[in-house]
Amino acid sequence: MTLYKQISEVCDLLDDPKISGDKIKSILEDKGVDYIDLKTIEDDGRSTDFLKIIIKGMNDKAPKMGIIGRLGGVGARPLQLGLVSDADGAIVALSCAFKLCEMKKRGDVLAGDVIITTHITPRAPVRPHKPVPMMESPVDMFKLLKHEVDPKMDGILSIDATKANRVIKSPDIAITPTIKDGWILKVSDDLLDIYSWVTGHEPYVVPITMQDVIPFSTPVYHINSIIQPWIYTSAPVVGVAITAKSVIPGSATGVTDIFALDKACRFVIEVAKGFTYNRIKLYDEGEYRKIKEIHGDIGLILRKGAP
Repeated sequence: MTLYKQISEVCDLLDDPKISGDKIKSILEDKGVDYIDLKTIEDDGRSTDFLKIIIKGMNDKAPKMGIIGRLGGVGARPLQLGLVSDADGAIVALSCAFKLCEMKKRGDVLAGDVIITTHITPRAPVRPHKPVPMMESPVDMFKLLKHEVDPKMDGILSIDATKANRVIKSPDIAITPTIKDGWILKVSDDLLDIYSWVTGHEPYVVPITMQDVIPFSTPVYHINSIIQPWIYTSAPVVGVAITAKSVIPGSATGVTDIFALDKACRFVIEVAKGFTYNRIKLYDEGEYRKIKEIHGDIGLILRKGAP
């Protein structure tokens, strides 16, 4: 299974200065999506179209997989023309939505619901960042995060372009340790297995630090916002990073790598299959209980600064 067809379709749609949530919504409705909600989020003269997509599973009581496409924007017009590196989160989220709709139409239905959230804007700002500039959310990040996280999500994969750094230089994708209530837990063995099968190479893990866990409102270095959704949920959150061997700005165009995106999409769908069927775990529940019993709750401390 590859998702080249879906990724190519999504990239062509997003590489348009007139792209809007309305167009994506219409296409997903044609593909038979079970539920889609579109709203425009505005902030200080800027806006973005936010999409929430649900592909229903066979059993309403089965675990529900959350897929979040994190990004600043799919474009940085007028500074840059075309699809930017930062669009990867939206590309993967929407490509997975397209594929899951197609699978369901053919009769391959997951056990539980898949809830997908992302946003679309072809005109996002760029901000300074070391070692290269990063894209910035067109609206307040915390507003977006509150929309992205659905309380029905039992586990979350947060997808984000992660190329504007020097610390994780995988040729295609990497994953983060699982974050739950602020605790950085060990990397899931189940996810490492799926990662190796999908990519065909050894696992690469993003070196998440406490600085990445605390809210962006704390003015310290963050690799990016890939695991920030943990702030508004008690569900386990795992970041799926689209990476590169070189350092690439989030605002760079002409750098979209369909092969890396395909691996990210296949990884996400395989995890969704296993998670909704309750065959895989995002974290070791027994170890987490021991950590909480001995060391308590750090979530309140680490969420400080988030509205």
